[in-house]
Amino acid sequence: MDRCPICRASLNGAETCRRCRAELGSVLRTERMAEQLRALAMHRFVSGDTDTADRLLQRSLLLHRTPETLTLRKLIRR
Repeated sequence: MDRCPICRASLNGAETCRRCRAELGSVLRTERMAEQLRALAMHRFVSGDTDTADRLLQRSLLLHRTPETLTLRKLIRR
């Protein structure tokens, strides 16, 4: 996450917004978890386990919906 979802200030990697002081630690952890699930899904996909890859991408999408993850899921479901 590059910007605060509340006031749109640049975060620069901080877990607390410098402008509005919003605590964003749990949001950032959720976003990182979604990224980890997406990476694991890609590993499974390359290994030939498309069913597990699809399930992992679905879990990732539930945590943080990104265009990249949606595209990967479409690719895997072909």
